Amino acid sequence: MEIGILDIKGSLPCFENFGDLPTLIVNEDNIHAIKDLDMLIIPGGSLIESFSLNEELKKHLLEFDGILFGVCSGFQILSKRVDIGRKSQYPIFREGLGLLDVEFSPLICTDRVEFKLMDNCIFGKVGDRGDGFHCHTYGDIKIGKGVKILTVSKVKKLNYKYLEEKRYMVSGVYRKNIYGTMVHGFLDNKNIKKSLLESLGVDEKEYQNILNKNKNLKEKLKRKSVIYSNRKRHKEEKKDDKKRGIILLSTGSQSGKTFLLTSIVSKLDGKTFVAKIGPDVRDIVPSLYILREPMLKYSSIKIGDRGWCDVEEFLRFVEKSDYEYYIVEGVMGAFTGALRKKNYSSAEVSKLLGFPVYVISSCSKGGIEGAFVEGLSYYSLLRSMGVDVRGIILNRVYNFQIFEKVREIGEKIGIKVIGVKKGEGGDDRGFIPEIEIDYESFCRSAMGLDFELEIPPIDTHKIKEEGENFEYHLRKWAHKFLDF
Repeated sequence: MEIGILDIKGSLPCFENFGDLPTLIVNEDNIHAIKDLDMLIIPGGSLIESFSLNEELKKHLLEFDGILFGVCSGFQILSKRVDIGRKSQYPIFREGLGLLDVEFSPLICTDRVEFKLMDNCIFGKVGDRGDGFHCHTYGDIKIGKGVKILTVSKVKKLNYKYLEEKRYMVSGVYRKNIYGTMVHGFLDNKNIKKSLLESLGVDEKEYQNILNKNKNLKEKLKRKSVIYSNRKRHKEEKKDDKKRGIILLSTGSQSGKTFLLTSIVSKLDGKTFVAKIGPDVRDIVPSLYILREPMLKYSSIKIGDRGWCDVEEFLRFVEKSDYEYYIVEGVMGAFTGALRKKNYSSAEVSKLLGFPVYVISSCSKGGIEGAFVEGLSYYSLLRSMGVDVRGIILNRVYNFQIFEKVREIGEKIGIKVIGVKKGEGGDDRGFIPEIEIDYESFCRSAMGLDFELEIPPIDTHKIKEEGENFEYHLRKWAHKFLDF
C-alpha cells in the first residue's frame, strides 16, 4: 500500500497530519511514481494562485486511476475553475483539471468546524461526523453534474462576519474515486481514517508498516524546511533552555505584519511556533509554509470570544510544548476594538500574554516621519497600559538617510527603532493574504529582507493581571499626553 502526498511549489504537505497515512513524497523529480500509487493526497496551499501544476504533472493526475483526495487548494485543483477575483471589479478565473464538475468563488471561512458525511463512501456512512478547520478565501462551491456531496460543515463565521445562527455549508464533493473537501484535518479523525483503511483492505500489520513509513516521510519533509539547517546549527551552539517570543502589533491594517512575521521566522535558529491573535489564521500560513509546521488549535488566540483558544490555554501550551520560539501576530491595529468589549483588542491580549512587543508602523502613507510619530504614540500608550514594548519597526522605508535621523532620535530617548526596506512585489495581488496569495513568491520575497530583531525570553507561568480597562488607560494617557 502506497499513499502519496504532493509536495510541490505552493503546497502545504505539513499543514496537517493527513491521518499519518502518506508513505511517499511526490514532487517534480518523481512524478512518474503517481501511476503506482493506491491513493494520492493533494494538500492545501496556493496551488491555483501559484500555477503549481506543470503539463507533465497534469497528465499524470488526469490518467491516475487510484484514489485522488484533494484538500482546500488541492480540491480546487480538481475542479473546473476558481474565481480568485476577491475585491476585483471582474472575476479572475483560473482553470482546474476538471475532474470534478465544481466551480469556486470568493468566500472566506477560518472556522474550526464540525462536519458530517452526506453519503456512504470509503470514508464512512451518511451521518458520520468529525471535526477539523476551514482556512480558505474561495470557498463558495457551485456543484455541477455527476458529483455527490461528500461533507457539509457547520460554520459560525463567513467573510469575517459572525452569523446569527450556525449553519451548514457544502464543504466537500466526490465522483467515483475522486474526492475533495475544504476541511483541513479530515483524515485526522479516527473514524474517517478507520473507514478508509477498511475500504482499502489494510490489515493491522500493513497499517503498522504505513505508520513507520509515514514517520520517515515526515522527517524528510521537515528537512526541506528553510529553518532546518538553522535548527541543526542552533543545537550545537545553544547556550540556554529559555523559551523566547514576541508579539507583532501594528498601527493599522496593511502595515506588513504578515510579511515581517514570515521574514522573522525564516531567520530563526530553533524550532518555531507561530500564532495569530483572532480567528483569521490565513495570515500565519506563509510562516507555516516556510517552517513546515502544522496548524493547531493554539495557532489562533481568542480576541474576546473570537478565535480558537483563550489566553490561558495558549500559555499552558507554550509551557508544555517543546518549541524554542513563539512568534505571535496581532490583528488590525493594536487598539482596534478596545472600546467595544473588554479584551477585544490585540493590545489587551498582548498585556495578558505578557510577551515582549514590537510596534510596526508603515511608511507607505505618512512617510518615514509620520510613521515614526505614529509609532511613538502607540509605543507610549501601550507602555502606559503595562505592555512590554521593546521597540518600533518602521516598515517599507524608502530613504535610509531620513530613517537614520529618526533612529538617532529614538536612541536618544531610549527607544529602539528598526528600519525595514520595502519588499519586492508587495503591491501585487499575490502578496495580499486576505485577497490572493502565492506562498512561494511571497515567502521568497520576505526571506530577502535584511534586518535584525531581538527575540527576548518569555514568562509563561501565569496569565498577567488585567488591571483597568482600555478606556481608563486611554483617558489617563490622553490627559498626560496633552499636558504641555
